Amino acid sequence: MDEKTSPVRKPENTAVCVIGGGIAGLSVSVFLKDNGFDVTLIESSPRLGGRAYSFFDKDLNGPADNGVHILASWYENTFEFLKIIGTYDKLKFQEQLEVNFADLDANGYRFKCPKLPPPLHLIWGLWSYKPLGFKDKIGIIKLLNSAMLEKYSEEELKIMDTSELFRLTKQSANVIDYFWKPFIVAVFNAKPENTSAWQFVQIIKTGFLRSGSSNLVFPKSNLNDLYVYASENYLTKKNAKVLKSSKIIKINYGNEKIESLVLDGNSELKFDYCISAVPFFEFKNLFPENVLNGMYDSIDNLNPSPILNIHLGLKPGDLDKIMDDDFIGIVNATIQWVFKVGENRICIVISSADELVDKDKNEIVELCKDELLHCMPGFRDAEFISSKVIKEKRATFLPDIASVTSRPGYKTKYNNLFLAGDWIDTGYPATIESAVKSAKICTDEVLKLIS
Repeated sequence: MDEKTSPVRKPENTAVCVIGGGIAGLSVSVFLKDNGFDVTLIESSPRLGGRAYSFFDKDLNGPADNGVHILASWYENTFEFLKIIGTYDKLKFQEQLEVNFADLDANGYRFKCPKLPPPLHLIWGLWSYKPLGFKDKIGIIKLLNSAMLEKYSEEELKIMDTSELFRLTKQSANVIDYFWKPFIVAVFNAKPENTSAWQFVQIIKTGFLRSGSSNLVFPKSNLNDLYVYASENYLTKKNAKVLKSSKIIKINYGNEKIESLVLDGNSELKFDYCISAVPFFEFKNLFPENVLNGMYDSIDNLNPSPILNIHLGLKPGDLDKIMDDDFIGIVNATIQWVFKVGENRICIVISSADELVDKDKNEIVELCKDELLHCMPGFRDAEFISSKVIKEKRATFLPDIASVTSRPGYKTKYNNLFLAGDWIDTGYPATIESAVKSAKICTDEVLKLIS
């Protein structure tokens, strides 16, 4: 190799500092270390994982996740990350998309797609989905067709919400309640009127119209085992530095780059490149206004959207008599998903929970139990022995019209500072895949800069 094509420096001689130990921070640290970089990960709290972590709860008498995080078969960046840290085998893949639903009248419905190429698999699945009539199904096909043929331009979609797209494509109220709403709240943590039509169509193309992308993927272990411990073990074995409970008290800036970070205890950390992987609501606390000079005012347009996770413990032996499936969707109710998360425990998920998040936890538990008994009468004979309500008030940001132009790119005005996180402009909503994709983008950019 001649002098012109040889690398400027080797990764092992290139120091990269990652700020934030959530999924974005963990995955970018792992990707960087996998490529040989000298990595230091800084996390201000005593634990890693960000908004995806596990804890031991004495009332539930066992470990619990702060929320249920289902993946999809199009999460290619996440799968690459998990393969590197050695937990890919802790995932359970559906062979084909299949979801069971129930409503408040205890009616049960199954949506199951056969093994056909898209969109035929979805159309065939719709034809046997009982709550929808013929006109309802034709309406869904019309919407899918508009996405495939790009009937509406990117400019048109970016200034309309999904409820307007439903109106234009003549989606009935029945279709919205029994098909689109469960999909939207699960993927976007938002209602149709708070979801960008452009973002919605992008995910339709990715998840429904791309071969092999519609299936759901379930973790077979808790979040700590799947993401956190394996990442930390990988990094420490590769001699990366993982600094928990470490706060940044000062950032030293040069004209074109960040020179160093000063941590509590006055230790100074110098590096070649820095990646900020903090949440959107913490970004301006880390990088003050006099440094940003108005460059990231648009972040203020990102509004948080809460998720409630309600863990209910049952008397041993009761659950197996009631739930055969690992999860079930609930339509036309406040509760949206019921998951088996242990031999004697379920977790009820309520996304886009603005109206409930500030209510008393006991009130939330009683509401969930009441709706659960209506949807799944088998629980009437069960004995509930414990409960735990987890409120993630800033679980994601709303994927509304304003968010489309408010998410920043990964580059900054400093040539050695990059941004990662589910809120960066990855083209995906605020999902684990968005966080990991942003990490992959930053890693690739640093690799290009040293080549």
